[in-house]
This record gives sequence, C-alpha cells and structure tokens, in this order.
Amino acid sequence: MRNFLTTIFSKDKSPFASVKAATSWCKRLQEIDTQSQQLKIHQAVAAFINEQRVASLESLHVLLLLDDAAQLSYEAVCYQYISNPRMSKDIEIKLWKQITQFAADMVVIYQCFVQAEVDGGKKAELALLMPKVLARSLHYLSIQAKWHYFKFEKVPPKLWILSHQLYRLSEIEGCDSNPFPLYNLHGKEVTSCADEYIQMLMLGSLSSNNLSVRQIDWVDQWLNQWSKLIQLSRKFQEGRYHFCVNLQAPEGAQKIQPDCEGEPFRYWGLHDLMQEVTDLLRRLETGSLPRDIGMGKDCPAPLALELLKHLDMFWSLSIRNSVVQRSERKKVAKIADIISGLDCIVGHIRLDNDKFMRKSATDERGHVDYDEIMDMRLYGFVSTRTKEKVSPAKQIENKQNDWFVWSIENESAGGYGAVVQFSENEWVRPGLLLANRLGRNENWQLGVIRRLNRLADDEVYVGIQSLAVAPVAVNLYMEKEERKERISLAEESTFGVSDLPNVRTALYLPHQVDAKNVNTLILHSADYGGNKIYRVQARERIFMVRLGSVIEKGIDWIWVTVFVLSQE
Repeated sequence: MRNFLTTIFSKDKSPFASVKAATSWCKRLQEIDTQSQQLKIHQAVAAFINEQRVASLESLHVLLLLDDAAQLSYEAVCYQYISNPRMSKDIEIKLWKQITQFAADMVVIYQCFVQAEVDGGKKAELALLMPKVLARSLHYLSIQAKWHYFKFEKVPPKLWILSHQLYRLSEIEGCDSNPFPLYNLHGKEVTSCADEYIQMLMLGSLSSNNLSVRQIDWVDQWLNQWSKLIQLSRKFQEGRYHFCVNLQAPEGAQKIQPDCEGEPFRYWGLHDLMQEVTDLLRRLETGSLPRDIGMGKDCPAPLALELLKHLDMFWSLSIRNSVVQRSERKKVAKIADIISGLDCIVGHIRLDNDKFMRKSATDERGHVDYDEIMDMRLYGFVSTRTKEKVSPAKQIENKQNDWFVWSIENESAGGYGAVVQFSENEWVRPGLLLANRLGRNENWQLGVIRRLNRLADDEVYVGIQSLAVAPVAVNLYMEKEERKERISLAEESTFGVSDLPNVRTALYLPHQVDAKNVNTLILHSADYGGNKIYRVQARERIFMVRLGSVIEKGIDWIWVTVFVLSQE
C-alpha cells in the first residue's frame, strides 16, 4: 500500500503548488481507501504548517478545496469512532488522536490566512472568503470540544479563548450572521459564524449532563439546525436571556450573574429553542419518525424521545435558574442514603408516613393499639398484618437495602452537594428525582439533581436542590369503583399500593408560588393532563382534586399544582 501511495502522489509532493495541481491531486485521492484519503490530506496540511509556507490567496483556495475533499473521509472516521463503543482501548485512542489532531491542524492552518498580509488588490477577494475561513475554524474548534466531552474532559481553555476571538473578529468584520454553505458535501444547508459559535456554546452547556457518546453526537446534529433559532445580543434584557458568555474568559456558556453586564459579554435566550423542542416532542409522541421531522436517520424514535425529554427538562431548568439565586454553601462531612425513581421514593416515604402515623396514634392512646384490640376480639390473637403495621421500622430493617451511600461535602439552605464515584452511579442525570436521609432513623427528604461536574475519571460532583423535608405518599384514582377495589387490595401490600398493577402513586408536598402557599403533587408524567380530576387518598383521607399548572417536569415525572374540589 505504501508503494502504491508513493507512486500515485510522486508527481506532486504538495497540492498547494496551485489550484490546478490541487484539483488533480484530489482526483487521484479517489483511488485509495477512505481512511487513507483523510490521512493523505492531513499530511499535506501538516507539511504546509511545518514548512511555514506563505499564506497566499491561491493557497487559500487550495486549502478550501482540500477541506471540502476531506469531509467525506473525515466524517467516515468520526462515525467509526461514534458508532463503535466496544472497540479496543488502543483503537479508541488511535482514532481519538487522529480526529482531534486533524481538527487542531485545520484550525492552525486557517489561522495562517486569518493573520495573513496580502497585496492591496487581493484584499477584497480575501475579505469575501474570510467568513468561510472563520466559520470553518469555529467548526473544527467545536469538533475538538465535542471529542473532549466524549471522554468527560474539560475543554482546554485555549480552545475557548480562540473561539471567542474568532467570533469577535467576525463581528468586527460585520460577517458574523452572513449565511453560506459550509461545505459542498452539505448541499444547500447554510450556516454562519454565529451559528457555528452558538452550536459550540450550547453543546458545552450540556457537557456535564452525563450523556453517552451517541447522545452527545445526536444533540450536536440537532444543534446544527437549532442554532439558527438563537441570536446573540450585546445588551442584556431581564426575563429574555438565560445564558451568557464572556469573550475574554477561558470558558464557555455560563449562568447570568449580577456582574455579567456590558462588554465583553454576549447574551441569548432559549424560548424559541424550547418551542421547537416542545413541537418535536409532540410530533414524536404522535407517531412521527425522527427522519421525517429532520432529526436524522440514525436515532431510533424511543431514544430520540427520551433524549428530547431530557433536553426539554434541562433547558427548562436553565430558564428557571436564570431567575433563582443560590444560597450560601458551607462545608460539611456527612454520609447520606440516596434512592431514586418515583415508585421507589413513594414506597420508602410511605413507610415514613406510616411510622409517623403509628407513633402519633400510639402516643394518643396511651400505648394501646386499636387494631390489636380488634384482632383479639375477632380472632383471639394479633394477626401478622397488624404486627407489620405496628412495626414499620422492622419492615425497613427486613427489606433489602436498595439505596446508595453518598458523601455529602457541602450544604446550604436550598440543598447540598455530594461527591460520588461515577462507576457506581452512572444513572445520575440533571433533573433526576431522588430522596436522601442522613441516618437510618431519619425520614427521607425529597430532592432533585440540578448540576453535575466531572472532577476526575471516576469522580463526579452532584448538586442537589431540596424540595421537601416531609413529603406525603398518596394514591391517585380515576374511578370510584376502581378506587374502592384498590383500597381493599392495598391492605395486603408491603408498601401500600406501589407494588400493585395499574395503581397510580404520587407525592404530596406543600409549596409556595408567588409567596402564596399552594398544594402540589409530583406524579408520573404519563398520569398528567391539564384540568384532569383525580381522587387522592392520603392514608384514611380522600380528596377530589383537579390538576393545575406545571411547576417543573423531569424525564419521567412532573410537579404540578392541584386544586381541592371536595373531601370525602
């Protein structure tokens, strides 16, 4: 193979001799395999950089031609990495270096032309090509950042600094929003310097979401279109913008703080993007296929739906957090038990509720249990069911531990932060509902994961917001007959009703909206419907309620206000 490559490229050692030579050189590329094509172009680019050739207008035309010719083979190599999660470590490292080094060298060679001095007569022609030079540079910087996200690595500060400088230069040149096709391979699809920059920023905002390689790639493909729904602004408008970026800082998108005002900050909002995500969710839920609604051919509908729900939840939180100020944290060293999943949380909180109710009843009756007296009168002995009801703490001891143990390192009035091992907690995601307790005799408290930050290869920081210290487990019923039947069956269930089929469970928690106390429920997303009416059973009490507005939604849960219509 080496001799063959040497033969077909021996006539022209460098395609940068002229546009004509480059065109002929690229035609001969078709005679070799795809991966070798990309490597050959990379060698030519690296030689131009190492030999410190003059960045002329003609060599820029050659570079644009070579970059176009490289796309098909380069995308094939990228796809090989993304679609093969089970490849050996050696192959993974080799492909990662091949992809990122090519992107890095393309950025370097394009910078030669950004900084080039050309003759007066050719300045105008160079200016016409500069938007594409800047956009392609930003595109390759975004690729490097994306491959760092694949390995849960932070983007090197120099990449952010350079991306900010390139975007700022496009603003100065007045071409930041000029639309044009980035590559011939992409047909009529257009982009701009601002689009490429926004795509890089928005993907960076998701970098701590613990997404898989395929999920990151799918989101990046979608952002290629969604970035056109976002516009950067130099002037901050409260209530309209949710992210900002400092063009002089070695970092990407950040939450808007009180001191983030004026130059060099740029601001953008998510309202238009959220409308698009909501529309796509609706279309997927009604049976549309991802390929039919512009979401690509590679993502199966169930996975696309799950990922879209995650994005909808995360960006909704970003909008919410743009107006919510964090309370001061203090360092602590505590151990907490952690459970997740609405059904699991309801089950454990129901035991807490039973324990509290039983203790209260016992205290009031002077340590005499009414159920035990009734059993003695009816059967002459205390039934097993009554004994279990009397000793909920014993149930917890006998139940197999289904919780994780986390190290809490800080806490505040609004929540706490924990450092966990990633290999043992791969399920963590922003927006995930969980509950914690600081001791086996303590009650479970409700919370939601707000932030993830990768600290090391197997270490993740998790930021949790507390939602309620004393939630109440409840059952939901649609029909009166169905309700009565389930209530009778529920007495045989260890957790009340959570392990029975077709039984709706939820959590009641008091909440404040606009400084007013309101009743709220957290329930499964599938059980929600605007103005839907349920019977809610909380121990012996039953209420008729109507579901109200949505406070927040996760991937599989939703938090809503409720209006009490009557009590039975």
